[in-house]
Amino acid sequence: MFPNEGKSSGAYSDGSVYDVHPYILMNYNGKYNAMSTLAHELGHTMHSYFSNKTQPYPLASYPIFLAEVASTFNEALLIQYMLKKIPDEPTRLSLLGNFLEGIKGTVFRQTQFAEFELRVHETAEKGQPVTGDSLAKLYDEIVKKYYGHAQGVCIVDDYVANEWSFIPHFYNDYYVFQYATSFTASSALSEKVLSGDPAATERYLKFISSGKSKYPIELLKDAGVDMTGDEPLELTMRKMNRVMDEMERILDHRQSEAGK
Repeated sequence: MFPNEGKSSGAYSDGSVYDVHPYILMNYNGKYNAMSTLAHELGHTMHSYFSNKTQPYPLASYPIFLAEVASTFNEALLIQYMLKKIPDEPTRLSLLGNFLEGIKGTVFRQTQFAEFELRVHETAEKGQPVTGDSLAKLYDEIVKKYYGHAQGVCIVDDYVANEWSFIPHFYNDYYVFQYATSFTASSALSEKVLSGDPAATERYLKFISSGKSKYPIELLKDAGVDMTGDEPLELTMRKMNRVMDEMERILDHRQSEAGK
């Protein structure tokens, strides 16, 4: 669990051995990011443990989309727990800001990446050349659209056009969209569980016990989240707005206190 000389970096959970409990590799250092990482990996571990325990071997594994639902669900519970326990305003600002960074990096940025991937494949299907220059031009266009460059919301520097070239996910098959969709699914699930509905908790436990016994979208419907509708994204955006509202309240309060 703790860092050691010669130990590998990174973090992962391995529950692929059906008749043995899952294992986590990580380097825990006692900081919040490490605790959040541990909660994330424990989401995978719980998913593997309950699915292996409940499902026969051919159905016990699960696709990465569902895996990331379980892991980010745990992160949502962790930050809610921390906010209930910590009254200190600077610490709360840090936690809330960390959550917003997660929204930006997982929902917003990964959707931007997914659109880039789609447009690249559409270009190839049309028989148009796919070159470094054409990819940079396309990436620049998409990033500027997402960040409101033309409206002056956020100025995108010219060098950002080449960012696509060192993002490893683009060198694999379609993958990044799963981050955004799984995050909205886990946000919806966690909102229902945190509302205090015991049935929502039972549905979630059944979900992480289901392996791949059904198609992912059906398993999520059984858990109470319909990914074919708007609710998952709407609940995610509502939570994001609540976080920003609280950050603004804290900042206003600190500003007024400083002015006394």
